Amino acid sequence: MRKVSLLSLLLLVIVLVTASVALAQDQVTINVWGHGSSPAEDEALNAAIAAFEEANPDVNVELLISADYGTQLQTAFASGTYPQAFYVGQSDLANYVNAGVMAAGDDNIENPEGIYESLRNTFTLNGTLWCPAKDFSNLALEYNTDLFDAAGVDYPTADWTWDDLRAAAQALVDSGTLPEGTVPLALNAEIDRWFAFYVQAGGTFYDEEGNWVFGSEGANHDAAVQAMDVYINLHLDGLSASSSDLGQGWPGESFGQGKAAMTMEGNWIIGYLNDQFPDLNWGAVELPAGPAGEGTLTFSECWGVGAENPHPEQTWRFVNFLTGEDGAMRTASEGFGGMPPRVAAADAWVEAVGDVAPAFINGSANAVAPVTPPGFGTFRDELNSGIALAFEGTLLAEDVINQAVAVSDELANE
Repeated sequence: MRKVSLLSLLLLVIVLVTASVALAQDQVTINVWGHGSSPAEDEALNAAIAAFEEANPDVNVELLISADYGTQLQTAFASGTYPQAFYVGQSDLANYVNAGVMAAGDDNIENPEGIYESLRNTFTLNGTLWCPAKDFSNLALEYNTDLFDAAGVDYPTADWTWDDLRAAAQALVDSGTLPEGTVPLALNAEIDRWFAFYVQAGGTFYDEEGNWVFGSEGANHDAAVQAMDVYINLHLDGLSASSSDLGQGWPGESFGQGKAAMTMEGNWIIGYLNDQFPDLNWGAVELPAGPAGEGTLTFSECWGVGAENPHPEQTWRFVNFLTGEDGAMRTASEGFGGMPPRVAAADAWVEAVGDVAPAFINGSANAVAPVTPPGFGTFRDELNSGIALAFEGTLLAEDVINQAVAVSDELANE
């Protein structure tokens, strides 16, 4: 009996070793790159990778989180040796597609119809959906309930308009209850907040064919001037201030410190306020509607797959694991950072985050990504500097737009 037992044990060892060797020979390694965001997000990504590897023993994932992500990725592209999967910001998509470093998503993406339409649009170029969003954020209007209560002003609601925003801001000032150095609204001189007003006025950067149409004539020009006029006059009339004027680094900090009764930030502010200002009493609603209706801005990154890829099947399997239905539910349950990119996970994210969550989810139907064409950094700089000068009272709204349009036209004709 002892000989039989030893023989059986020996056979078992041989089988296990053989299986292990076979697995090692069949296993492939994919390199995955991302940028550091927060310890919580990094931990969640590592946990998701561990779950993927457990479910897919034929794939080993090597993760690189880089503090200098953009530069390192560009260097890798230039060398021709770059990762199989990597973060792609919405503003980088066109550059990477035109450079030929991204594989087309299309049929490789699991159930693309389940992804929010605004996100599909964000990562579609020339009729091709290139990559699935890993998460996203929408702007909403945050408000300090204590400051509103002290002033006797009704809280913002989802059916507010520009007029309601201005009236409430003026009522906060007129109440005399705002602490010294506190303003009704924190808004910076930047395109990525003004653009929301532009969308609400009916403006667009692109037509349905994807052509750049921020021109000097027509409805887009009128919408741009109208939105800029409202945006600037909130500041000139003492109803808004930039975070730098208030002594903080960004409007979310101004809001958290009670220096602003309202601000317009994305859902990244939730974790920030919970961590840095846990005693702050606040709420959130969708952005006020303009003359053309509701509108907000969306900010997102996707999981891109490298075009020069020795393991495309395994890489797409990994990307779909993180961004498919199950992956979206994992993102929802984590309850921090970005929202899950799939409609099916919305309720789970709301349950995890709490009462302020619907304001960010509800804007998804009217969300637009403020993405300009590759090489249009000069246009963005011109518009930002023009808004800053208008905040100082040295430029009118139409001057800001006309100067930006001149730069835009020059860039478009290069």
